[in-house]
Parts: sequence; structure tokens; C-alpha cells
Amino acid sequence: MTDDPYRTRVNALAVISAAAFFGANLFIGLSMGVYWLALTPAHFVTQFFPQFSSFLYTIMPLFLLMPVGLILSARLDWQNAPARYNWVIALWLYLAVSLITVFFHMPLNVRLAEAVGSPVADTLSFYTGIALVGPVTDENAGTIRALWLLGHIPRVFITLALPIYALRAVTAGLR
Repeated sequence: MTDDPYRTRVNALAVISAAAFFGANLFIGLSMGVYWLALTPAHFVTQFFPQFSSFLYTIMPLFLLMPVGLILSARLDWQNAPARYNWVIALWLYLAVSLITVFFHMPLNVRLAEAVGSPVADTLSFYTGIALVGPVTDENAGTIRALWLLGHIPRVFITLALPIYALRAVTAGLR
């Protein structure tokens, strides 16, 4: 193990936040996904946004802390090619999950917020301009739910790979 406490802390931040973010995404996909599939489409629409808002307070800090750990750790290991390689992959994975979030899930989330009259929909209305779907209705609620859950599958796999590459980078940085 390294004697550099700063390196230890930023590496821990990168790995722990990435692993926790994976765990949160897995929970959303499996536990919440199974629950949402058990609901009627209309009931899903009324339940989704309040529940999403609740777990957002857990997942958003992880999402914001993770790049801090990844970038600072990559900076420390930039001269170590094997470690740098793994940090760069982790950073690309973070970018991929961010793009899925911003361009796929956020527009759907805002549409679902709009469907229940949440003021968040008005605040984030710019997302409706890039949404793949129009307003949520009783007729398309099942499709919206399926789209949201299917779009979450790559997020789970990407977030699984993130802590793996971060751990690989840490171990390569110790050599």
C-alpha cells in the first residue's frame, strides 16, 4: 500500500463512489424495476417521480463525487501507462453513463414529472425538447416504463465496469 495519504484518499474516493454508484444503479434496475413492472402502467406514472426524487438524493452525490476521484487519481498516475490506461477507460465509462443519463433518462424523467404535475417539469422543461417521446399518457405509459427500464440496462453494466477499471488502475499504480 502507498504511504501517500492524499493518493490513498482520492483512490478510495474513486473506487468507493464508483462501486456505490453501481450498487445504486443495480438497486434501481432490479428492485425498483421489478416493483415498477408489478404496477399498472398508470400507477407506475403516479409512483415513479416521487420515488425517483427520493433516491436521487443518494445517487446524485455519488454521480458528482465519482469524477472528482477519477480525475484526481488519473492525474496522480498519468506517468504510469498501465494505471493511466485504466483511469482513462473509467473516465470514458463515466462519460458514457453521463450521456445516457442526460440524453435518454433525464428527458424521460422530466416527461414523467410533467405527467404528475411536478414543478420540476417546468424547471427542466428544456429536456422535453430532446425527449424521444411526447407527453406521457395512459396509452403510452407502459411503453415509457419499458423504455426507461431497457435504457437502464446499459447503465448497470457500465457502472459495474467503472469500479473494476478504477480498482485495476489503483493496483497498476502500486507497481
